Amino acid sequence: MLHSRIPFTGWSNERVLPMPTLKTDRIVLVLDTDPPAHRNKVEEVVKMMEIELGSGWILRQLCKVYLFISHHRIIGCLVAEPIKEAFRVVSSFFAGQSDIGKKRGTKSTTLQFGNIVFQREVKKRAVSASNSEVMELGGAVFCEDKAVAGVCGIRAIWVTPSNRRKQIAVHMLDAVRKSFCAGSALERTQLAFSQPTSAGKA
Repeated sequence: MLHSRIPFTGWSNERVLPMPTLKTDRIVLVLDTDPPAHRNKVEEVVKMMEIELGSGWILRQLCKVYLFISHHRIIGCLVAEPIKEAFRVVSSFFAGQSDIGKKRGTKSTTLQFGNIVFQREVKKRAVSASNSEVMELGGAVFCEDKAVAGVCGIRAIWVTPSNRRKQIAVHMLDAVRKSFCAGSALERTQLAFSQPTSAGKA
């Protein structure tokens, strides 16, 4: 049986990102051009992630991997990649549908990260929206048909079950914003996300 926390003794040449909000913990960046020992550790973490998120899609060439280290263990991982385009989530659609949950007896919740809004309906039902695209995985996310220029795509975010709801994913996202593009920090609205799981939305 795999343990949900992966031991990490550290590397002599690890790439630690400056995060003033972290006191004893740290975030380490790993690139696909790094030494084999670094990449092997990433693959070990990805195997753990695949248990919950599915296999064969999380990691690929040119990805940047952010490892959250606490007490000599890896307890979080974020995989980001350079992208050229993304699709905006249709927030105006949610605004116009705010009373649907009440009228139909369903309970709706929303999660907002910058200008990106996700909505989750507890009771699943077919929903249609003009000029939008629907993807189902524990709820629906509506996107515009027209692509916009993108810079950073978040392929996957994972935190060990015992360490969730502790702002670890937020710290990793902040690290991505500050380090993904050399010389400039990205805005939260410039991050594009893959389809989240229900745990990711929560």
